[in-house]
This record gives sequence, C-alpha cells and structure tokens, in this order.
Amino acid sequence: MADITIRHSRAEGTLITDSVKGDGVWDVVRHQGFRSSRNVGLYVPRSRDKEADHWRINNAKLALEAKGHSVAVEIDEETRRTFTEAEADRVEQAGDRAERFEGYADNAASSSNARRAKADAISRRFEFGQPILVGHHSEGKARRDAARIDTNMRKSFEDADRASHFQHRAGAAAAYEEHRNDPYRTLRRLEKLRAELRVIERRNGGPAADDVPPTDRDGRIMRDLREEIAHWEEVVAKAEADGVKIWGPDDFAPGDFVRTLNSWYQVARVNPKTLSIAWNLRLAPKQVMTLEDATFDGGRVGTFTVDYTKVRARCPEKAMVAFLADGKVPGTRSAGEASAEAPAEDIRRAQAEAKKAKPKTPRKRSDPKIPKRVQVECELRASEATLTWLNGNSQPHPDHKPETITAPEGEKYHRATWSQNLMKQVGELLAERGYALTGEWKPRQGWATVAAIEPTPVDEEKEEEPVLFPVEGA
Repeated sequence: MADITIRHSRAEGTLITDSVKGDGVWDVVRHQGFRSSRNVGLYVPRSRDKEADHWRINNAKLALEAKGHSVAVEIDEETRRTFTEAEADRVEQAGDRAERFEGYADNAASSSNARRAKADAISRRFEFGQPILVGHHSEGKARRDAARIDTNMRKSFEDADRASHFQHRAGAAAAYEEHRNDPYRTLRRLEKLRAELRVIERRNGGPAADDVPPTDRDGRIMRDLREEIAHWEEVVAKAEADGVKIWGPDDFAPGDFVRTLNSWYQVARVNPKTLSIAWNLRLAPKQVMTLEDATFDGGRVGTFTVDYTKVRARCPEKAMVAFLADGKVPGTRSAGEASAEAPAEDIRRAQAEAKKAKPKTPRKRSDPKIPKRVQVECELRASEATLTWLNGNSQPHPDHKPETITAPEGEKYHRATWSQNLMKQVGELLAERGYALTGEWKPRQGWATVAAIEPTPVDEEKEEEPVLFPVEGA
C-alpha cells in the first residue's frame, strides 16, 4: 500500500494526502508547483474545475519515488461542479477576501495612528526647540527619546502603507462580481470562448450532442465550454433586460458618430463585428473627429477599428453638425435623444435610395496592353538603374521590355532609388513614353520602388496639321 497518494478531482483539484510535517514530501513537491495550506495541505494552485495536469502529477510522483516514497495516483474527472456553482463559490470567496482585507486595513490604520500619536507625545519635550545638551545629565534620555520618535514615525509610515495596500485589495475583491458580470467584458469573453469551442468541434468532426456523456478529454472540454457559454449568455441577457444597451451593426449607419475612447468619432464603415472610425493620430485625442479630419493627401481616409463592446453612444451626422454649429459637444443623453429621432435603419434606407437614384457611370475596361505601374531598381551609389513596366498584377508586362537608365557622366545615384537625379530622369522617360505618375512611390523588397502610372491624356481640341496631297496639273 502506498504511503503517499496524489488525488485529483474536478471538484477539489489536485491534492496530496497522507503527508505529515517533517516527512520530506513538501521539500520534494514544492519544486513541482505544489503549494502548502493549513486548510487543505499540499495542493496545486488553480487546479479546481480543470483537467488533471498529468505532466505535473507524474513529475511529482517520480521525484517522490526517487526519495524512497511509494506513491499512488488517483484521477477522477467525473466528480465536478457546474460552472455556475464554481462561479458562485468564487464570488463568495471574493466577498470573504474583501471582509478579511478590510480588517487588515483597519488594524494597520489603527497601528499607524497609535505610532504617530506616540511619536507626537514624546516630541512634546522638544516642541520649543530644546537642543540636546551634550555632557548634561539629560543627554542620554534626550537621545533615547529622539530614537524612539524616529522609530515610531517610521513604523507609522510603514503601517499607513500597509493599510493602503490592504484597502486596495479589499476594493478589488469587493468589485470582483461587478467586474466579472460586466456585460461588455462578458461579450468579449463569450467571443473568445465560442472561438475555442469551434476549434475543438472542428477537430472532432462537429459538435457533439448535449445528451451524450463525454468519453475523452476533448468531450469534457466541449461540455465545460458549453456550460460556461450558457452561463455568460444568461448574464448578458439579464443585463440587457435591466436596460444595458448592447450595441451591434444594426445600430449604426455610415456617417454616424460613435462615442468611444472618451471622444466622438465619425463612422466610415459598419462591419459585422467592428466599426471603422475616422482616425488621425496627429489630432488625437480630439473631442470630435470627422472623416474630413482623417483625410490625408491623395484622398485616403485614415481609419481605426473599434469593437462594439467599447461603444457608449451614437449620434447621427446631421445632429452632430447642428451641435457643432452651436459650439457644443453632445453628451450621451442629448446624443441618445437625437439617435432616437433618427434611427440608423432610416438613414441606411435613405442612403440606399440615394445610391439607386444616382446615375451609374459606365465603367471603363482597362486595356491589358497598357502598363499600370513602373518599378525602378537601383543599388546605392550605382551609375545605372532599371525601369520595369508592370501589368495590373504587378508582374513584368510582356509587351514592354525593361529599360536601363544611366546617370550623367561623372555622377552616381548616391541615394539609390530616392536620388533626385534618378527621379528626374524617370519622369522624363515616362513623359517621353506618354505616361504620368498617379500615385506615390512605395518601397519594395531590396533596392526597388514602385508607383502607379496612367497614359497622358491627349488634347483632342488641338487641330491636326493638314496633309497636303499633290494635285495633277498644279
């Protein structure tokens, strides 16, 4: 019969039983991640309501056997608590911690005040600036009093720091339930849990039936995840029933303003899981940031995605324009009233009708024979560069051969593709071939840079020179 037993159950976690103080077990297993407690003995932290950590358990067993102990391992994955029961227990423990830390904080504050009062009482003999009289019979007592004042003041500050520390811990423990049940955090947690469940279901060929008991580790994990998801879905449903607004894509239309990150941002796109909002880092933080604020040279609009769980209010575009015209920035209440008067659904419908009514311009098909980009390659301090014509797929155009650009005699391209003399020659070559740049140069791998081009428009109003034909008899 084994003298040491390592037991694991989902309800109690991983424990070592039959160990007594001084038998050497603790000195061995503490290196394997075990901890000691007066209440439960030797245990693995955070092992309750989880699968057994076989790696840790087996390492502890081998280490104990190497020290001459006989070890038995008992693992029970079926004795468990539901997720709701475990969560209720965690909330109760958090309440106990808050009460305990409050007591610690009160004791430390009382000790700090007592130490300070004691130091003040001793220092009264020096309150009129009486110095220590060296050589006088009172010198010894004066120096002892000065040391006692110093000691008590130091202890008072230390106890005050302890009181502040425990007060913060008490506050964190008291806010545990509110933090865990926050609907916006819960929605982000649900997104992660659902993704984990989908991964395991795909690995096992699809979701398992709820009435079929799990037979392996993946089956137990899927059961646990479904339980946890159901619990948090109830939390979100309760919060929504209590009046908490759960935002989604149906609540917004392009052009609306969204309150997030303590500012208002105009919505560029409404996505299934996020909003693409106007973003210009140079202007952040700004009370109201519009799409115009986020428009850069070339017409590109800078955007940033924000999750719906971080949304706090919505304001229609027309209402925001009216607020800003009056020199006001709306609060959540006034924005909510404006949002109720102009629902996103009506705005999206109006935008769709306006789009249908807008005459469609026929789309010009691009000629595949015309290059769409050019690539310039030039090494540092080289005297030659290569210009390659590219098609729409950024591949070398088959109908246009690469061209070599040579630096003027006695000169080199000291800054590679960014050399001014090279860029001037490239512009002249493009103009000579009938093309012009339409975009900025963008670096590519190595010493290359690429830019978009288009054919130079032909002036149709320019009169062609008449062609003279010889006339008989002239």
